[in-house]
Amino acid sequence: MTIKHLFQLIFFVFLFGCSNNSGDITKRDRIGEKQFGLFIEIGPRQGYQFFDATGTEHNYRHYTITVTNDSITPVDLEIYFPKTAQVLKDSCKSKVFLIPRLLTQHLYKTLKPTEKCVFILGVLTDTRCPDPTTPFDTRILTSNEHSSVISIKLKLNDTLKIPCGQFSYVKK
Repeated sequence: MTIKHLFQLIFFVFLFGCSNNSGDITKRDRIGEKQFGLFIEIGPRQGYQFFDATGTEHNYRHYTITVTNDSITPVDLEIYFPKTAQVLKDSCKSKVFLIPRLLTQHLYKTLKPTEKCVFILGVLTDTRCPDPTTPFDTRILTSNEHSSVISIKLKLNDTLKIPCGQFSYVKK
């Protein structure tokens, strides 16, 4: 076996090991629930350690979130996070943001019936602080505080809920 073949084999094993076949996803790996006509699915928490330009180590965690309009009416979906870091756990600050970079703070989209919107939510926390995404109970919560607008909150752990957006049905 040549070096070229060895690298191809290693690449194939790496690619296969990192793939996530949607047919193999169990309820334990994904959380999906229907709320006010939206089906919201949150993928498993992923992440790694990240060093910024100053050499400070951070816990970087991210979730892939899929929002599907399960209603027969279009909805205006708006997701947003503050530009500044927030105190999420034990007086330590974390930065919550959307990925890709062009969405960093704000996402606005009109979803037609059965249309999906996929985005990634990132959380960056200094490693000297406890990880705010532990325990693993991240969810998107909705509540009908106003008759025409339904608020969206990000639940990162047992106690932490961050307002992060809203959606409303498009009037015909």
